[in-house]
Amino acid sequence: MGEIVEFWFVVSQIVAISVPIALGWCLHKLGVLDDQFDAGLLLNVALPCSIVASIDGNANLPGAGTLVGLMAATAVVYIVGLAVAFALTAFTRAPRGEAPSYRFAIAFGNCGFVGLPVISAILGNEALLYVAISLIPANIAMFGIGPALFSQGADEGNNGAGSLAARSAPSPARRLRTMLASLKTPTFFASLLVLVLALLGITDLGVAGDSIGIIGQAATPLALLVTGSSIARYRPLEMVGNMRAYVTAAGRLLIVPALSFAALLLFPLEPFLRAVIVLDNAMPVATAGVLFCLQAGGDAKPMAQATFLSVVGSVLTIPAVTMLVGAS
Repeated sequence: MGEIVEFWFVVSQIVAISVPIALGWCLHKLGVLDDQFDAGLLLNVALPCSIVASIDGNANLPGAGTLVGLMAATAVVYIVGLAVAFALTAFTRAPRGEAPSYRFAIAFGNCGFVGLPVISAILGNEALLYVAISLIPANIAMFGIGPALFSQGADEGNNGAGSLAARSAPSPARRLRTMLASLKTPTFFASLLVLVLALLGITDLGVAGDSIGIIGQAATPLALLVTGSSIARYRPLEMVGNMRAYVTAAGRLLIVPALSFAALLLFPLEPFLRAVIVLDNAMPVATAGVLFCLQAGGDAKPMAQATFLSVVGSVLTIPAVTMLVGAS
């Protein structure tokens, strides 16, 4: 009986999250939400403030060993995700031009934009601190490896100009500079600041912390509204006809979290921390994938299809993953 109550509690949380997502879809169709509003206010203001506010007044500050272990475990999870990504694209025999999109979609979830509010709703605000710390290796992996996946695919798909592609391929130093430049986001710097404050044992931010917390409270409703708005950009019938996109969404939402959970059992982590990491890696496809695909000159349609299916499917899979990690 206890497990049934726990399951329906998780379902109720996801349903509560789904209502503002549906409202965001309606507001986009009515022209109330637009792309400029979506990218600016949420990503550059509300989410960074919610990350910094997560440490303010936190009485249960983890030690340095816990923080290092958290980041190391997160890095291992991304290794698992990349392995699953390459295995599934090989299994589905994805065309060279589409394979980078599927690989990125499987390996990288929307840890910050969607992960922060969803995990906060399921595990409570105390989980935000740990999600913020895990965002550091997550951002390094996504912005460092993500663009390389698409540039490699573009080179492979360049049928008649292989030597030209090889000559024009960016050097390792240039790729490193590009990765570092990609990390210059408010969310990443907010996560880094939280890590420094945690290592120094600073948890009282005073009046500044109160002000930041007020702004950060807007992150959850805004993120959910914008998620619904992003779904409204796609034509449903066009998004559901690609079987490889279904396999990709299943890999992102089910296979990667399940194997990540198994891998993390090898780490001496508390169940709560394990739940945070696994749930954060059960989120829908990271929206940066479309941008990386367009920058590489690829076809963004497979990326959009996988993103759409993962957002819709996550309403059902996140409760299942929550039950797997025993979080409620």
